[in-house]
Amino acid sequence: PYSVGETGRVGSPGRREIGHGKLAWRATNPLLPAKDAFPYTIRVVSEVTESNGSSSMATVCGTSLALMDAGVPLARPVAGIAMG
Repeated sequence: PYSVGETGRVGSPGRREIGHGKLAWRATNPLLPAKDAFPYTIRVVSEVTESNGSSSMATVCGTSLALMDAGVPLARPVAGIAMG
């Protein structure tokens, strides 16, 4: 919430956070290894501290980098851009 100037209670995710998470999941999920090839639970948490563009695309790119750094065998890197 601090990256976009939102105020209020911090707790359960709102509609915006759920939408951004779904977008990141849809971008990265097809490139994750099959469960039999990588039988581990994966959890990625993205905290955007500043927003001068698309925070959802920053989440997609950051997720790809974090998973590769952690040794998760992705099919290929994921990148995202925002238009409009």
